[in-house]
Formats: sequence, structure tokens, C-alpha cells
Amino acid sequence: MNKTYFSVVVIVFLGLAVFTSCEEDAPNPKPPTFLKQEFPKHSYHIEKGVAPFQFNISDYCTLKPSVNCNEYYCEQEIYLGKEFNGNINLFYKKVDHPDSIGGLINFSNQEVDFHKMKASDIAYDQIIDNESKVYGTLFELKGDVATNFQFYLTDSIQNFVRGELVLNCVPKYDSLRHVLNYLKVDLTEMINTFEWQQD
Repeated sequence: MNKTYFSVVVIVFLGLAVFTSCEEDAPNPKPPTFLKQEFPKHSYHIEKGVAPFQFNISDYCTLKPSVNCNEYYCEQEIYLGKEFNGNINLFYKKVDHPDSIGGLINFSNQEVDFHKMKASDIAYDQIIDNESKVYGTLFELKGDVATNFQFYLTDSIQNFVRGELVLNCVPKYDSLRHVLNYLKVDLTEMINTFEWQQD
């Protein structure tokens, strides 16, 4: 190797070393962060709609007028207020025969299964209140799903209610987790104080 060729290689190598050392470091993306909201202390009041049941709901909630109600069916919407911008939707069904309850439970489970593709996990709590004759399941769907909580309640004889919590926003589970944890406390209070009313 002659000296001229060697000198050119050294100069090119040094030039590259100087050039690359002057470049800025590549940007390192940071994970998104979300402001932690402060929510009011949990407090409740009793609500009773047109359908034959009552429960405690949070003081920030408003019971909207019932719709499509008759002797056997009723839809009830609970508005969660401006702070949460969502609803708890209740669908009441009265059945003539206890055997029909199984079909309604299957339908409720199918509504949960509909979100399995997007859910990262589905947890559930069984509700068994022999004194008030309230039985059912609360489902918690984790992940970027349209509804993170669904449930059904029945007296196992003639009354059945299916419910779902829907927030009016893009489902981003990581950013909503703090809100969902807060709402779960109030939803659990509603379910634990649920009572059927006599006709």
C-alpha cells in the first residue's frame, strides 16, 4: 500500500469520525404521561326509577327519564356528569318463567364476549345477596374497549337487569385507569345496595 493511498484512507476515516461525533444524539421517545385528576369524596343517595328496583348512586350522577317502558321492559340511563362524560345504561326485563333467566344470562355473557378481541383481560366478581335476592356478575374489561364494566343482576325468578358503563371518549385504557378505578367504587356501591321493589 503506497503512502498516498494510506493517507487518503486515514483522512477519510478521521473525517467520518469527526462528522459522526458532531451529530446530535437520536431522539429517545418518552412514554406518554397523563395528569392525575382529583375527584370528590364518594357520597351517595338513593334512586328509584320506573322499573321495580332501587339503589344508591353517587351524588354526581343524575337519573335520566326512563324510556321504552312497559310492564315487561324498561331502559334507564344514569348520567355520570360533565366530569366523567358518560353513562351507566340499564336494561330491565321482567320474565314470566324462571327458565327464561338462563337465556338472558347467556345474552349478557355474549355482550361481554363481544369485547374479548380488544380486552387484555376480563375479571369478574360474583354477586350473591340472599337477603335481598340479588344475584349476578360484575365484569371488568381491561384494555382499549368501548365499555370497561358490564354486569347483570337477577332475583332468579322473574326480574333481570343488564348494565354497562360507557364513557364518551376514545378508549385509551392507560389514560383512563385512574377514572375507571374511581368509578368502580361507585358502581360497586350501586350493585351492593341494589334492591328489588315489590309490585
